[in-house]
Amino acid sequence: MSSNQCGPEPPNKVIGCMAKLDESGDLIISPGEIYEDCAYHPCLCIGKGDGQVWGISLIDGSQPRTCDLRMCGVRILSLEEAWEIKCHGPADAEAKAEYPPEHRWWR
Repeated sequence: MSSNQCGPEPPNKVIGCMAKLDESGDLIISPGEIYEDCAYHPCLCIGKGDGQVWGISLIDGSQPRTCDLRMCGVRILSLEEAWEIKCHGPADAEAKAEYPPEHRWWR
């Protein structure tokens, strides 16, 4: 299998790193990091300010993917986690099951 193909879905596992928060309670994230937005897209962070983060979806290139850092449940992802989401959909089983079929990017 080449490196750009999706493999079998991995067993259920908890993903994401422990969130580090600044003094105002916002997630500490910097441009260049990958985060999961509130629509479960892995996104490349291109900016942060005023309690918001914005980036570009690694699923479909849509942008800006803007989320509230306190309300949206944004989490930082590793490259491996972003690839797993791209290939297999959200890691959260409930979110995956409830995701509208017409908007699913995974098969």
